[in-house]
Amino acid sequence: MTSVLVPFDGSALAQQAVEFACERFPEADITALFVVDTTVTHQPEKYVGVKLGEIYEQRESEGAALLEEAETLAETYDVELTTAIEHGRPVDEILDYVADHDVDHVVLGSHSHDRFERFFLGSIAERVSERVPVPVTIVR
Repeated sequence: MTSVLVPFDGSALAQQAVEFACERFPEADITALFVVDTTVTHQPEKYVGVKLGEIYEQRESEGAALLEEAETLAETYDVELTTAIEHGRPVDEILDYVADHDVDHVVLGSHSHDRFERFFLGSIAERVSERVPVPVTIVR
């Protein structure tokens, strides 16, 4: 049985990655992974006056809701999807998940950030594809 990992952030390309995985690997064990990025605070204006730990808890709740959307999307393809949430630097957590769970293939969207953020933060997809020891499909 093939194990497929789809890093999932709720973006349109992440949704397309789930669709691709469901279409291409319907018999595989497919997992959608949401990473709570603990290296930066996303949307700080949304969390003014909130402790950092509470921000991460909020992001985890948001991630759980996004993963429910991924499960619903997979159901339309009659595919059962497993979900997981990790905390840390997204690239490192994706690579660790691949190693720790014997993942055979990674399917991810080419980017999720807008152009300004990508210029400064770089592409997670690019960094994962350079370092992961398994085949990668990047959905554009």
